[in-house]
Amino acid sequence: MKLDGKKVLIVIPPTQFREEEFFEPRKILQDEGATVVVASTAVRVCRGMKAGSVQADISIADAKADDYAGLVLCGGSSVPEFFWNDKKLQELVTAMAAAGKVIAAICLSTVVLAKAKLLAGREATVYFLPQAIQELMDAGAKYVKQTLLIHNNIILAEGPPDSQRFGQAIRAALAG
Repeated sequence: MKLDGKKVLIVIPPTQFREEEFFEPRKILQDEGATVVVASTAVRVCRGMKAGSVQADISIADAKADDYAGLVLCGGSSVPEFFWNDKKLQELVTAMAAAGKVIAAICLSTVVLAKAKLLAGREATVYFLPQAIQELMDAGAKYVKQTLLIHNNIILAEGPPDSQRFGQAIRAALAG
């Protein structure tokens, strides 16, 4: 399988994550042989917006960029509260980018990449929330209403309906 031996870190908020933005990409990656590790603010059971749940294997603070081929940030209504100002998550994103690894973000989590200075001067998308669009622009990104954007190793998707294409784009980038 194309992704045998590759480890991918998928980061979800502890509550109110969007199930399809997690489960669909995870399945696509695992079906190709990737090992998926789940991170959140703490090692705990994370609850989705539609009653789904996932056990986080590791805390964001304990995740090391060197251990993973790719990083996936999922969305959900609690992302602004838990992720937008998470310095450890921004440090992880920056370290993964510096190492040229695949970084993917969907929905409200694309703002994390903007705050980590990865989207300055680039087109970017985000779930349609005025505050999120403003965060992208404040970080120097050009907001475009597109469902999927790929900038070399950075993949951005707008929201839940794009989960399948998002997962496929991550798989393709990791297969390189």
